[in-house]
Amino acid sequence: MEPVINKYRINVIDLIRGFALMGLPFVNVLAFWSANINLTGTQEDIWVQRFLYLFVEGRFYAIFSFLFGLGLWIFLSRAKEKNDRPYSLFIRRMLILGIVGWIHHLINPGEALLIYAVLGVPVVFFDKVPKQINLILGIAGVIIGSFIGAKLLLILPLMMLGLAFGQYRVFESYIKRRKTWMIVAVLSFVATSISVAFLWQKAPVDGLVYYMEGVELTEAQVLSNRAFFDFANLSLTFAPFFSVFYVSFLVLLEPLVKKLLSPLNAFGRMAFTNYISQSVILVIIAMFIPAGTVVSYIDATITCVLVVIAQIITSSFWLRSFKYGPLEWLWRCGTYGKWISIRK
Repeated sequence: MEPVINKYRINVIDLIRGFALMGLPFVNVLAFWSANINLTGTQEDIWVQRFLYLFVEGRFYAIFSFLFGLGLWIFLSRAKEKNDRPYSLFIRRMLILGIVGWIHHLINPGEALLIYAVLGVPVVFFDKVPKQINLILGIAGVIIGSFIGAKLLLILPLMMLGLAFGQYRVFESYIKRRKTWMIVAVLSFVATSISVAFLWQKAPVDGLVYYMEGVELTEAQVLSNRAFFDFANLSLTFAPFFSVFYVSFLVLLEPLVKKLLSPLNAFGRMAFTNYISQSVILVIIAMFIPAGTVVSYIDATITCVLVVIAQIITSSFWLRSFKYGPLEWLWRCGTYGKWISIRK
């Protein structure tokens, strides 16, 4: 059996996946460089930190989780058309992902692949459940998880929501539903704007200062940190508004400037490779940061921007000659149990 390739892809999904992947290093770098990254005391650094918790933290991760659930449905539906053992193929696919996720976990304890592989197995069997029930369960789970402020509790309902969107074939007819997407974009933009205005006022003036060995936090910094944690939890509650706006805006934008966004599309097609390589790059850079050196949020953010730009350029050039990214190709070979041609 030869797996589905480019001509069957839904380009807007790759675009959204690429956009979601763009935001991940800006959050992950806080873990990779935890021994060094901290506020430097400048107002600009405080604003960058606040911006990350307002517009990035929990927003892109949510989109990625949603797309994973959607990807489960796409893979399974196409496997059913070409193979009489689609669930066996899927289990093998998740097993490979789990192994890679476990290895990746060694350098990135907060990574998502291992969790996705574990949750993907039970979620895929909801493919047999009516789409209305999956949609209700997904929406209800997102609302409850957001209200509680538990990021990990959002993964499963977001995957369920992605599965339901696949069952409804939302992205296969997104151009015909442009008016609906426009309404969603406008409403989510209004909700996002109100959330930003509200949350910006809730953010403590002095930001979050991490404890570093040999440096004692002042009482004012301790109080500011407590206030910031409250702000971060509250910000996560409003995260779905941001995620919905990002997705709906991209869906509306894609038909208008498809060629201009093609590099981001390529970036998304190689999401597996780029996600792992982001971790490797940031860990290698961390090795060269002297102990005790404070890295500002601005410097960390600029570094992540450069990493993402480099990956987008590399992905665009790679896919000119190859059908898949390196890890995507190995994943396909392992899933289908055969050698698959990677060159175009």
